[in-house]
Amino acid sequence: MPLFFASISWLASALLMPAGAPCLAPDSVPVTFEVHAPLLSPDSLVWVAGSPSAWGPWKPDGFALTYSGNHAWTGTTWMQHPQTFEYKFTLGRWENEATDDDGYPRANAVAPTQAGGIMLRDTVAAWLQGGPPPRRLIGQVTGEVAHWPGWSWAGLADRDVWVWTPPGYAEMPELFCDVLVMHDGRNVFDPATSNFGVDWGVDEVMDSLIRSGQTRPTIVVAADCTDARADEYAPGAGGEAYMDWLVNGLLPWIRKHYRVHEGPLHTTVAGASMGGLISFMLAERHPETFGAAICMSPAFQYKGLDWPAAVASRPWPSDVGFIYIDNGGVGLEEVLQPGVEAMVQVLSDKGLGTSNMTVAFFPDARHFEADWGARFGDAHQATAAARARRLAERH
Repeated sequence: MPLFFASISWLASALLMPAGAPCLAPDSVPVTFEVHAPLLSPDSLVWVAGSPSAWGPWKPDGFALTYSGNHAWTGTTWMQHPQTFEYKFTLGRWENEATDDDGYPRANAVAPTQAGGIMLRDTVAAWLQGGPPPRRLIGQVTGEVAHWPGWSWAGLADRDVWVWTPPGYAEMPELFCDVLVMHDGRNVFDPATSNFGVDWGVDEVMDSLIRSGQTRPTIVVAADCTDARADEYAPGAGGEAYMDWLVNGLLPWIRKHYRVHEGPLHTTVAGASMGGLISFMLAERHPETFGAAICMSPAFQYKGLDWPAAVASRPWPSDVGFIYIDNGGVGLEEVLQPGVEAMVQVLSDKGLGTSNMTVAFFPDARHFEADWGARFGDAHQATAAARARRLAERH
């Protein structure tokens, strides 16, 4: 279609939009919510919180609904199409979010946009009444986990560390292990310490892989995050101090107190989101320490950061080990995907191929601990296979 007629067509479509609809690009579609809340009074304020950036994202008062009678609140918003987003209902605060029949906060609902618009109807019978929400714990701790609290390092807030040892470690003093370092340690093993009552389940994954002989005995070192996580897992003074602590503080202590193999071919770093970013940075900056990095849902381009551009501007070190990068396709994952694609292109331009990089995409996966844990086994095995190949080449 000639450009002139395409512009006329778009103008006509805009003029036919419902009253109150914003003037948006042609690929925006309406999403209408209708919430029935029989226990609320008509003057109650009901909100939608969720992953779309226009709602915060995840502000508890992201998108306001209007009382429409008969215990119902409705509202229509416009979203870029196509996308899959997550959402919840609140009364404007997380202390008053919608609950399930057992009184626990609901899991995030997931919905895809549709070409002709979509209507999402729900009934909420109960809401949190303020205070800390009850926690439904999903999962358990498998194996032996030692808790080492109160770690200090210059430029960092104090934090805890948990260390998981593989089956047979206590009974076999001759057993030496590889090392896997992970960030956001509270979420790695134990649902009771995790942010949302769901952990990654790395203890179950590694226990199964080791018992079945699919991977080498490995110690998992889970370093906790702090309120300064956004600074400590990113470029800048906080990230420099955190990387320095891992390389020059934590890992030397681990080697002194646990039976582990030393060297990059026996050491992997792993994390998700900002943890995926700092894992990538550690692999690039400290190839003498980490021979592989697992970067799940990495925040390579987020809130003004453009790490692919930074990597593109400098030579890629020849001794960097194996890089695993993946991402999902729901909610925040869609926001992060352009950064993932940009980084993969940069690394490809620098000559990385299948021998030193794996890239995976999971279209139905969310930005959530359970989703990262569900694919962690495959991610670990990809890096383990790459390290095994390099070990074989040395011999």
